Amino acid sequence: MHRTVSTLLSTKSPGRLAKLGNALGARRIDIATTGGAEWKHSGPVTLMIKDDWGAEPKNDLRAFADVMAKEELPWLIFRTVAVELRDEPGSLGAAATALDDINVYAVNVLSTDGNHAVVGLGVRPSQVATAIERLSAAGYRVHRAHHPHEPVEDDDSWWDEWDDRTERLIGLFDDDDVSPSDPRFYELT
Repeated sequence: MHRTVSTLLSTKSPGRLAKLGNALGARRIDIATTGGAEWKHSGPVTLMIKDDWGAEPKNDLRAFADVMAKEELPWLIFRTVAVELRDEPGSLGAAATALDDINVYAVNVLSTDGNHAVVGLGVRPSQVATAIERLSAAGYRVHRAHHPHEPVEDDDSWWDEWDDRTERLIGLFDDDDVSPSDPRFYELT
């Protein structure tokens, strides 16, 4: 559960959430957390897949990618930086301010205890270390969210093909002239 998947489900066509949910269900892909909304017929959705780490066949990211290609739904995977926030007005804004020029592509609540929440901020893989440094310097408890079965290491051994894909496509994602439904966002190569 250390990666955040972002996808675009609704572009003036009802039923796309049902299409995705049914396709993921048919492949037995379990979603740990999700969120989203629609704005002017665009519906970005963020989710975390329960089993997103490890060797095949346990790594459901491969199956997820297959579903997205088959259904022609655009997606990117971001790394999750988990930050503990106090449950009070302005906490999320203060943490986002500490990130300065790092773009947050997704936000998920990972856990709450009534006084605090651990919030997952989806950032591009190459900015994980900088995001952690900036949030730590601002006094936050923060870490790269990792899958419970993944070895926790301080080096870059966590980087993989999904991170390469995101870094390769992020320029297209940020380019206003590239359509959100461009096939490169759902193809694996």
